[in-house]
Amino acid sequence: MARRTRKGQVFVLILLVLIGIIMFFALLPTFFNRVRGEAPVIQEVFWRVNGQRVTVASVGVEVEAHVVVRVSQDYVGSITIKIRKDISFWPDADYTIKTEPVNIMSGQEIHLVLRFTPDQASRGGLFSLRGYFVEVDFSDTHTKWVMESSYPPRLRAQKLD
Repeated sequence: MARRTRKGQVFVLILLVLIGIIMFFALLPTFFNRVRGEAPVIQEVFWRVNGQRVTVASVGVEVEAHVVVRVSQDYVGSITIKIRKDISFWPDADYTIKTEPVNIMSGQEIHLVLRFTPDQASRGGLFSLRGYFVEVDFSDTHTKWVMESSYPPRLRAQKLD
């Protein structure tokens, strides 16, 4: 009988150790993914072609995506701006990416610009390009901002005649 009790105790001990190891590894990512401060705020995002604000651009003509970021706490890290293609009934695709190292003091605002040239016209239909949009990733806070899904503010592209 004592032998059975000892086997049972060893089994329970092993089970508790395994549960402890599982819980440790399950909680480990939360310690490394904590946000280190408040995420920066996107004040404004807009498109420019030849110095003019636009919501429609021509294929083959350079477009500037302007991103205005404000911080309420010091922010040291990088900001990645992505121009993404909005494709109907298909996952969105990265088109152009720019990563900018920044050191922004509390209360400051910075203005970032990413230039790109649309290579496709917006169309209707399945699996076709609806347009382009901006996504901003903040490395220090592990957060991201995505432009709302309506047109505008997203950019449509048209073919030059």
